[in-house]
Amino acid sequence: MGFSVLLVVAGCDVGGDPNGTATARNGSLGAGAGDSSKEPLLPSPYRAPWQCGERYYVSQGNDGDLCSSDNGDHVLVQNYAWDFALPRHTPVLAARGGKVTVATNIVREGSLCYDGCPSAFGSAEFVACCSACLLLANRVNVDHGDGTIATYWHLDVATVKVGQQVQAGEMLGYSGTSGCSTGPHLHFQVMDDCPTGYCQSKEVVFAEAGIPSCGDHVTSRNHCE
Repeated sequence: MGFSVLLVVAGCDVGGDPNGTATARNGSLGAGAGDSSKEPLLPSPYRAPWQCGERYYVSQGNDGDLCSSDNGDHVLVQNYAWDFALPRHTPVLAARGGKVTVATNIVREGSLCYDGCPSAFGSAEFVACCSACLLLANRVNVDHGDGTIATYWHLDVATVKVGQQVQAGEMLGYSGTSGCSTGPHLHFQVMDDCPTGYCQSKEVVFAEAGIPSCGDHVTSRNHCE
């Protein structure tokens, strides 16, 4: 598997400024770097996949949108993916309800790939690590029952089981940096109908943030009721 393919599939967090301002390169419909909890909810079934009231920033948006450049790895199959800068072991919630079709805890504390690939992005050490760790991320897939699947990658641990029904706002696991990842974050995308796989991402909007760009800060309103 070549290096370019590794980058396309890995969902690596490769940068981002936690104090950055909204770039709106993707035509964000949300509040940008402001507090999205003060904006009206958009008509979307997807909520930010973390606890109500918590605010995190986007370290990579859609279409290769990195805060410092346009050279991110969210292209092709990952074109509509996001990396959210969740600190390690932050509860990850279902963005939308459905049936759990993947819940993998491939690596555990102390094992290879549990702490990701912290070498400089693109370095020989990084490429070697990602070659070994590409498919060794702890992750969860949720089938929404309408031909779309959400996938949540790089977890410390998945806490749900295959076959379990979850509602939006229910906990799926804890964020981490497992697999091909340069640091703690959550890689999230909605995909075509591949319940147990990793396939073409689909464009979606978040009810509280629209289509956030790199550097945007998003306050979750998931399960706030």
